[in-house]
Amino acid sequence: MKIFTAPDGVFEIQIPIDWDYRNEIFGFKNESPFSFEPFKNSLGCFQLSYYKKEKDKYQGFKNNHNYFQNNLKFEKGILEDNDNFKIITWATTVQDYFFMAKYIYQPKKVNQKDINKEIDKVENVLSSLMCIEPKSRLQAKHFFRFEKFNAALAATFDLKYKAFKNKSPIEIIVLNANQIDAYLRLAIVLKYQISEKTDLFRLEYLFQDESDRPIMEKQIYKKALELQIINQIVYDKLFELYNKRNKVVHRYIITDIKTFNLHEYAYQYEQIAEDIRVVLEKIEKEQFEKKVGYYKSKNPHREKNINEINWLKSLVNEKHFMNNFYRDLK
Repeated sequence: MKIFTAPDGVFEIQIPIDWDYRNEIFGFKNESPFSFEPFKNSLGCFQLSYYKKEKDKYQGFKNNHNYFQNNLKFEKGILEDNDNFKIITWATTVQDYFFMAKYIYQPKKVNQKDINKEIDKVENVLSSLMCIEPKSRLQAKHFFRFEKFNAALAATFDLKYKAFKNKSPIEIIVLNANQIDAYLRLAIVLKYQISEKTDLFRLEYLFQDESDRPIMEKQIYKKALELQIINQIVYDKLFELYNKRNKVVHRYIITDIKTFNLHEYAYQYEQIAEDIRVVLEKIEKEQFEKKVGYYKSKNPHREKNINEINWLKSLVNEKHFMNNFYRDLK
């Protein structure tokens, strides 16, 4: 199972490791209903919605569910529409929130025994639903975003492996630049956690929404130098490579740059990317030793168990959403 956290931190729910969050994949907003289904062999779609309770609505629910409580009591119902879809619903309330879950499928296209198994799975998922108290939502939101950032970083290694296999230096250059930017962003937010003695992240470094003002690559280099994550030599080398990369991407045709130069730049990028990864590793270790920040209670370099590995694979699958990058989760 893996944890899905609502974008505003209102709830957490554990979903099967092979279910993908579909809103982002299909370009829908990160808001209710939140949709999930397997990448392969999907029989139906699970959706979860929540709404702030209005004064005269949802008064028929007599439960007294509290924040951080799971194994909630749901009222179950069945709906059928004219398009041959069947919808099973589950509804409940927690404090000031109304939750509605749905499982949507087409009975004529699936085996009922298989559907019964899926419904059992859905009810097991719903048993893990937990509404988070208001003062804890910010941390839940930050942790979820941090984990998604790391999964996206992990996904770039699949792309880079393919680039090496195809002997594509431009791809290698671009992907290494992405990874360096990611390593430095992680180093920055972890450094701030240490200095501010907090579990929260400077989220503006980890997530950029459509309306957010971006923090550009050069600003990341400057901030890393300011926080003494990198020294002046590394800073100057990053800017040197930044200019070379821009020349490759934007001015390959109109300059005298040669193709053999691309392989030279790719090698230089690979070297400095590894150097900065090692710097990040030291900052992660520093958090664990000082018992502060995200890694205060778990060694970041411990040997991962199979559940942790599958959880990461699942998030990487979700990032790619492509068959040729899909990893089986067994």
